[in-house]
Amino acid sequence: MGLFLLILVGYLFIFTGSVFGKSYLFEVPVWEKGCLSLSFSILLDSVSMIFVGTVLLISGSVATYCKWYMAEELYYNRFMKLVWLFVMSMMLMILVPNLVMLLIGWDGLGLTSFLLVAYYQNNKSLSAAMLTALTNRIGDVFVLFSVSIFLSEGSWLIYTYHPVQTWVNLGFVVVFAGMTKSAQLPFCAWLPAAMAAPTPVSSLVHSSTLVTAGVYLVLRSFYIVSSDPFAMQMLMFLSLFTLVLAGSSAVFAFDLKKVIALSTLSQLSLMMFSISIFLPFVSFFHLVTHAVFKALLFLGAGGLIHMNQSIQDVRSLSSLWQKLPVSMGAMSVAIVSLSGAPFMSGFFSKDLIIELSMMDSSVTYGCYLLELLGLTFTSFYSARIVFSVMLGSNYTNNNILRSHEHWYMQAPFLSLGMGAVLLGSVLSSKVEAFSLLVVLESWEMLMIFLIPFVGLSLWWKLLSSLASNTRLLVKTSGFFMSMWFMESLTSHPVKTSFFKGSGVVFQTLDQGWLELLGPQGVYVGLAKISYANEIIQKNYFTYQLVVWGLVMSGALVLTIFM
Repeated sequence: MGLFLLILVGYLFIFTGSVFGKSYLFEVPVWEKGCLSLSFSILLDSVSMIFVGTVLLISGSVATYCKWYMAEELYYNRFMKLVWLFVMSMMLMILVPNLVMLLIGWDGLGLTSFLLVAYYQNNKSLSAAMLTALTNRIGDVFVLFSVSIFLSEGSWLIYTYHPVQTWVNLGFVVVFAGMTKSAQLPFCAWLPAAMAAPTPVSSLVHSSTLVTAGVYLVLRSFYIVSSDPFAMQMLMFLSLFTLVLAGSSAVFAFDLKKVIALSTLSQLSLMMFSISIFLPFVSFFHLVTHAVFKALLFLGAGGLIHMNQSIQDVRSLSSLWQKLPVSMGAMSVAIVSLSGAPFMSGFFSKDLIIELSMMDSSVTYGCYLLELLGLTFTSFYSARIVFSVMLGSNYTNNNILRSHEHWYMQAPFLSLGMGAVLLGSVLSSKVEAFSLLVVLESWEMLMIFLIPFVGLSLWWKLLSSLASNTRLLVKTSGFFMSMWFMESLTSHPVKTSFFKGSGVVFQTLDQGWLELLGPQGVYVGLAKISYANEIIQKNYFTYQLVVWGLVMSGALVLTIFM
C-alpha cells in the first residue's frame, strides 16, 4: 500500500510541477567565516518537482517489482536499504543547488551504485563495480575543481545561477563532471559493464537516475556552461560520436541487458547534444520521458530473463509472446515509445530535439548526418528485439506455453506504461518551455518521418547480407561488440594500471618492507636468538668444566709460584 501511495505521489509531483510557475529557494545557514558562508539550500521549481516526481514514480515501481524479483534473496532487506539510500542521495542531488552540499548526494550516488552493482558477489560484479566507482571518482574530482573555482565567487549556488565573474575553465569542468556520470566519450565503458547488477538496479540506477544525474547537473548549470563556447562545441562533438557508437554497438550486441544499456547511452547522448545546441529544457523533457519508458523496458526484460533460467542471449530467446504476454506487452509499449512512434511519450520529446536541431543554423550538415544515423540505429536494434525475442523462432527448447506473471510484476508495468503513453502529451501541453513552434520544410519533415522505416529496412538488409557472409559477420561484430575498441582504450588501461600498481605495492610493502620490519623480521630475529640460546644451553656443562678447569689451573699455578 505504501509503495502504491509513493507512485501516486510521484505522479502528483509531476503534474504539480508541470503547472508550477514559481521558484522558491530555502536556505539554512550552517557556517560563516568572514566573506565565506555555507548554507543548506533547497530549490523548488518546476524542473526539480517534475524530476523528483519521476524518481518517486520509478523507485516505487521498482520497489514493488523487487518484492517478486528479489523475493528469494537471502539479503533482501539489505538490498532494499541500499536502494532507498540511493533514492535519498538522488533527492539531495536534485533539490540542493549548493555546490558543497550537492557533493553529499553526488558522492552518495557513487557509493550506493558501487554497492548495488557488486551485490552479486562474483568476479564479474566486482570488476564492474570497481570500473563504475573509479569512473565516477573522476567526476567527483571535477566537482571538487569547480568548488575550488567558486571560492572567489562569494556563493556556492550553481543551479540556475548567473556567475558574477567569467571563469574560463568552469564550464569545461562542469561539462566533464556531467560526462563521467552520463557515460559520454571517453567514459562510456562503465555503463554496459554495470549491467552485472540485478535487473531492478539496472532499471532504477542505470536508466533513469544515476546516468541522468550528469545531464541534470549540466542543464541546471546551463548559464555557466553556455558561457564557454569551447565546452559547448566539445559537448556537441563527443555526444554525437557517443550516439553513433552506442547505436552501432547495440545492433551487434547479443546480451539483452547490454542492448538496453547501449540504448540508454545513445539517448543520454541525444540529451547532451540538445544541451550543446542551447536547448536545456527540451533536454530535460526527453530526460523525463526517457526515464519512464526505459525503466519499463528494463523491468520487462528482467521478467523475461528471470523466467528463462537467467538467459540473456537474444539468440536463445524466441516467441515469448505466448509465454509472457504481459511482459511482452510492456516491452512493446516501451520500444514503440523509444522509437519515437507518433503520440507516444518519446515522440513528443525526441522528435522535438530533431526538429529544433534542424532549425539551428549553428549545426552543420555533418552533425545532422551523425544525429540521423545514430537515431536510425534506434529503430534498428528495436526491430531486432521485437522480431528476435518476441516474434522470432530461434532454435530453443520452449516447452512452456504460458507462465504465471505475479501481480507484483504486473503493477509496475501498469504504472510505468501509463507514463510511457501519456506523460509526453501531458507535459508538452502543460509546460510552456516544452511547447515550442517548429517550422521545417517538407523534405525535412519527411526525413524525420522516415527514420524508423529506414532503420527497419537496414535491419532486414543487413540481416540477409550477414547471413550469407559469416566471415564479414565475425570481423564486423568483433569491432562493434567492443564499442569500437573503446573498452580496451579507456577502461582496460585504467583497470590494468590499477591492478599492476596494486601488485607493486603488494610486492614491495606487504611482502617486502612491512614483512621485513614486521612479523617476518621479528620471527627471523627471535629464531636466531632462540638458536643461540639453544646452543648455549646444550653446551652448558662443557662450558662449566672448561671455565672451572681454567680457574683451577690458574689457582694451582698461582699457588706453585707463590
